[in-house]
Amino acid sequence: MIEVRFGTDRNKRVHRVSIEGHAGLSSKGTDVLCAAVSALSYALTDGIIDVLGKEARKGQKEGEFFLQLESDGDDRTEIVFATVLQTLKKLADQYPDRMKIRREEDGA
Repeated sequence: MIEVRFGTDRNKRVHRVSIEGHAGLSSKGTDVLCAAVSALSYALTDGIIDVLGKEARKGQKEGEFFLQLESDGDDRTEIVFATVLQTLKKLADQYPDRMKIRREEDGA
């Protein structure tokens, strides 16, 4: 099961995403759902850090990923996060037994 968790800041903007687990649809290296989620995690990192130039903590290893902004988000970061999360939600709808998404409010 892949579990996606995202948190919002005090302005209700997404400021962190973590992804853990494996879909288990196929063997390592051939699982299309894991590959799609992995590609989206790279797109999120590239969009936030490389394209927008935002400071963020990140980590990625087999079966785990996280990205967290160092400061509150803005309209541009929200677009990147929202685009990736929308696609992740569509994947979760297609594979409800293999993927879950949960929102966690961090902001005060």
